[in-house]
Formats: sequence, structure tokens, C-alpha cells
Amino acid sequence: MKTYFSFLFIVLFLALLQSPLFSQAKTAIAVLSFEAKNTSQETADAVSDILSTELFNTNRFQVIERQAISKMLEEQKLQMAGITDMSRAAEIGKVLNVEKIMIGSVSKLGKTFIINTRLVNVETGALDLAQNVKCIGEDGLPGAIANLVATIAQKITVEGSIIKITPKVILIDLGKNHGVRPGQVLEVIRIGDVVTDLSGAIIGKTEDKIGLLQVINIRKEYSEAKVLKSKINFRLGDKVRLSTTPIESNKKPKVKKKRSRKKTNDNKKPVAPPPVF
Repeated sequence: MKTYFSFLFIVLFLALLQSPLFSQAKTAIAVLSFEAKNTSQETADAVSDILSTELFNTNRFQVIERQAISKMLEEQKLQMAGITDMSRAAEIGKVLNVEKIMIGSVSKLGKTFIINTRLVNVETGALDLAQNVKCIGEDGLPGAIANLVATIAQKITVEGSIIKITPKVILIDLGKNHGVRPGQVLEVIRIGDVVTDLSGAIIGKTEDKIGLLQVINIRKEYSEAKVLKSKINFRLGDKVRLSTTPIESNKKPKVKKKRSRKKTNDNKKPVAPPPVF
């Protein structure tokens, strides 16, 4: 009976994660317990808890409750403490049905605490961001974590997908609730093959920038965009991100032809006739 209710809890929680009210408004993220290096695990867990709270306070993320994470991983016989491998973190992220998962460590060198964080993209298994911060003594940890989260929130790229293609406009699942505004330019990304290291572990997937879109109309949960450039035809599921660098155009730059100037004798000095003897 206990197992049945635990299973029912997981099913209902996953259904909530997949609902529009939960998943579309903000990026779903889970923070695992950090690894403790030369400090107590209690301190590392406290850092993870504060970090989760600060991420929630940015209003950019839907942060999964850490008790819910522990419960779900316990049912799956998985541990969330001390995970440093990105591929394993991505697997846990899929179990939790989140887009991003954060792993890291808390180290102590003398009186200095160092918090190292890594943000893993669950879909690709690639590292989206690595950031650290230092402080003196445990009393400085809350302020250091607040500064760390402010930096992370600025660096994380807003990402969505193409959900509908019409002859006139492209619909994407990013809208006003995601911070998208009319006129913004979005890169269209095609996710490719899996990338592995020498041991065969998945460390990411290839990405190809295939075009640019410009937002023309926005709604709360989606937007309409027009095509600015395209290398190949777009398709449903292609990723879109706020553009930071322009995509290379296939068009060759026009070379201006120099106008040829006709030589005239108007400005030439008259040549004196040869002397006659």
C-alpha cells in the first residue's frame, strides 16, 4: 500500500511538471546536494538549500523542492549527493523531468570557502554554465551565494522551440512570461549527433546555427516570429535562443565596380613643335 501511494505521488508530481502552468512559464531546474570538500556535508547541504531559494527568488526558474527531489530519487534508488558526472546528472534530470540540473561542490581552504557550480542541460547532457564564488568564513556564504545566483541568472540563455510553421509566421513556445519582447532576434539551433568522450560517456550533442528569427507578436506563453535568415528549412522542435552573435549569411557581399574614367586631352599641356633649322 505504501509503495502504491509513493508511486501515485511520483505520477502526480510528473503530471504537474508537464502542465502548462508549471513548465512553460519558467525554466524547471533542480539543485542536487553539493559535494563537501574539507568541510561538513551539513554545510554543503545548507549551501544547496540557500542556492535553491535564491534561484527561486530571481523569478527566472521553477525550482523543484528539494524534499520532493529526495523522495523521487529514493523511490528510484538513486542518490543526489556528491554527483559530479554530467551524464549521470542528466539522467537524474530526466527522472525529475526538468530542463536544467545543478551540481557542484563546497570547498574550504583555510578560512576561505569556495562554491563551484555546474549547470547541465538535461536534453543534451552538455555543460551550459560553470561558475564559482569565494568568501571568508561561513558568515559570508549567504551573501556570496546571492552574488553567484545573480551572475548565473544573467548568463543563462533563454531557450525555447519552434512549435508551428506557417507560410507567414513561425510560432515559438517563448512569450511574455519568458522575458521575450517584440523586435528581439532569436537564433535557430538544430540539435545533432551525440558527442562522447574516449570512454564512451555522453558529454553533449552537436549544435548547428541554421537561421535567425525576429519576434513580431507576443502572447503570455508563445510568440510569432518572422524569418530573417535560414541556411536550411526549419522544422518543428528546432531550438530557439536569444541571439548574441549574428549568423553567417550565405549571400556573397556585393563588390562595387569601379567606374572607368575616360582619358581626355583637355588637361594636357600643349606640346611645343620641334625647332626648324
